[in-house]
Amino acid sequence: MQDLKILDPASSLHEARWWEPEPNNKVHCYLCPRHCHIGEGQAGFCFIRANQGGKLYSLGYAHPAALQVDPIEKKPLNHFLPGTRVFSMGTAGCNMGCFFCQNWSISKSRADQVGSSDIPPEDVVQLAIRYGCPSIAFTYNEPTIWGEYVIDICQAAKEYGIKTVMVSNGYVTREAFHDIYDHIDAANIDLKAFTENFYGRMTLTHLQPVLDTLQWLKNETKVWFEITNLIIPTLNDAPSETRALAEWVLEHLGPDVPLHFTAFHPDFKLQDKPGTPPETLHAARATALEVGLHYVYEGNIHSDGGHTFCPSCKTLLIRRSWHDVQQNRLKDGCCPNCGLAIPGRWTNTRADLEGSGRRKAAAFASERYEDLNL
Repeated sequence: MQDLKILDPASSLHEARWWEPEPNNKVHCYLCPRHCHIGEGQAGFCFIRANQGGKLYSLGYAHPAALQVDPIEKKPLNHFLPGTRVFSMGTAGCNMGCFFCQNWSISKSRADQVGSSDIPPEDVVQLAIRYGCPSIAFTYNEPTIWGEYVIDICQAAKEYGIKTVMVSNGYVTREAFHDIYDHIDAANIDLKAFTENFYGRMTLTHLQPVLDTLQWLKNETKVWFEITNLIIPTLNDAPSETRALAEWVLEHLGPDVPLHFTAFHPDFKLQDKPGTPPETLHAARATALEVGLHYVYEGNIHSDGGHTFCPSCKTLLIRRSWHDVQQNRLKDGCCPNCGLAIPGRWTNTRADLEGSGRRKAAAFASERYEDLNL
């Protein structure tokens, strides 16, 4: 557990969910499979769930450390509102300990070590409207650990027809899963590897809970979800592992769940590893398509592996350059050549808000958040 340097009793702390008291003023947090048992004045592994006075508080609530407007393809989501912008946000902390984290400056920081804005849930929605974003993404660090904030933002977003997106490592308990994901419209789950050895050594967690989350998403929710696998040379790039991962997706999730193989670049504690050669991604994509998956993508490189093709007639449906959609030939979510329905969420019927509501939101956001410079 992490000792807290600052926990101001006079500050307005937000009491957490998914915890229970224990003897000697300790608390048990059961939000994620770590099941942290946290002493008074300490925080859990994630840094932002803290015990004060025998109660668990969420230090990340209404305190985002990162705000940005991104293309939705950056999440990456290729079958969800393509070509649109998403209002993206994250806090400090994470419930995994990935040696290769590419957002380590916030994910490995405590709440008091990063600059953050005080933005209540309703204001997040107004900011999304101000910047013309039909969706909000909980991303950059692990949003599960600030699930209370996520839920309240989702509830506020529904009033305006704003969609919500989880970009997650999938490390969440059964007890908390539906509480969070029943409010979510789309998700990208980072399946970091397909061996327990990798998860134990490189993320300090376990593989099976992530596989469980993927199956819950498929079988128990209406969430549109896609999967990302970051391929790291010498650690999880074996062709046999790639094939096993693709075969598991096909068997347990079906052929229509998009799978993104993305290139690693040296970062954080893995700066001794080389970047992923494009040929490795090409081979992984070919393997997954051979296994029977219909939508397999390459990320973090320029290639034709970023395009969407019809799995039936092979017509090019969506042409992309990096995160930019250059052409979208879908007609009502179907292939214009053979008529096959392409799985995804292609439109947001309430995204075009009434002009008066947009103007009101823009004026509100400009007055209170003019210094965000997004």
